[in-house]
Amino acid sequence: MRAFAMKPGVAKPLLAAVLVGAATWVGATPATPPAADSMQVAAIELPIAASSTTAPSTTTTTAAPTTTSMTAAPATTAPRPTTTTAIRPAPVTTTTAQSITRAPVSAAQVVLGPVTPPPPRDISVYRGLGTWVDAYDFSPQYQPNGAPPPVTPESMDDLAAAGVKTLYLQAAKDDIRSPGDLVNPEILGPMLNRAHARGIKVVAWYLPKFYDLDSDMRRFVAMRDFRANGEGFDGIGNDIEWTRDVPNHAERSVRLIELSRRLRAAMGSATVSAIPLPPVLIETINPKYWPGFPWRELAPLYDVWMPMSYWTFRSKSSPYRDAYRYTAENVQRTRTNLGLPNAVVHPAGGTDNKSNDDDYRGFVRACIDTGSVGGSIYDWRTTPMGSYAILRGVPG
Repeated sequence: MRAFAMKPGVAKPLLAAVLVGAATWVGATPATPPAADSMQVAAIELPIAASSTTAPSTTTTTAAPTTTSMTAAPATTAPRPTTTTAIRPAPVTTTTAQSITRAPVSAAQVVLGPVTPPPPRDISVYRGLGTWVDAYDFSPQYQPNGAPPPVTPESMDDLAAAGVKTLYLQAAKDDIRSPGDLVNPEILGPMLNRAHARGIKVVAWYLPKFYDLDSDMRRFVAMRDFRANGEGFDGIGNDIEWTRDVPNHAERSVRLIELSRRLRAAMGSATVSAIPLPPVLIETINPKYWPGFPWRELAPLYDVWMPMSYWTFRSKSSPYRDAYRYTAENVQRTRTNLGLPNAVVHPAGGTDNKSNDDDYRGFVRACIDTGSVGGSIYDWRTTPMGSYAILRGVPG
């Protein structure tokens, strides 16, 4: 969920957003595994007005509530063909190769029905204060110079002391440094168990790249089925922001819809959250980033929406650097775009210790004024502990 930030000594992709020239967001190069791609919003094609740009920054979400609801049967896949139209080679994994299931080439092939809300599901996991942890925080493979990970299972004690109700944890990555379907399951397990012991729910999220839908689904299913001492994740989230591997926006949208339908089917009655690009970003600031984003087609497929409203990615001269305005407008536009005025929204804000307490107060007020179910700042490592006294005011 969220966009990116540059952590000390680490380039992250939603999620390490590195500013390129005047571009809004920066993504990792697809030719090689990205050094930063956890919630990686990249602003590639379009220089933007000075009032909307951001200085180089650093930053990364998601969800089904109950562990018992995460037991739907995984989607089936066939052996991978010898030829493919994938834009880049599939990542190296330790699992058996899967076939590449392509979505239709043209968005016109998707038959759109009326906008209907998803059926009522348990959204309690998304209520209240959350925080974010990505692979660059807890995985040894992503630490510079062999340094120890800054976030460990013992860190769950600090989250509880700060008043965090839900941890949004990057449990899977499409990256050769994470060759399996999950990122360091031997660490995920103790982290999950300790969080639960401290009364913290855990939503696992993943950033799909859309060039291989079977590969993306395999990771979602692995998160769904993961167990540590009989405990599973409390939710699953889809971080929707990657554009590099499928540059044609119409084809990418079709693949996103297809992947979302498969994810919805695989999760059964479990709650699923979407962590999308913020509407202000892709409609006003950089409309060439993902034109025609399929909000209404996705509306029935997700139960909770978590727009990545990182006001710290905006320049000081931009009106959207205002935490209240950027958060509130993204929540309102999300509901309008979905055609669901009562859509369940939990905005993610921040990011990366570039906010002050006035920003956090504005964020909390926006969450309250828009009727959001909760709110979170990206991410745990870079949010000052003292600011949680303010952030605990988010609704929940």
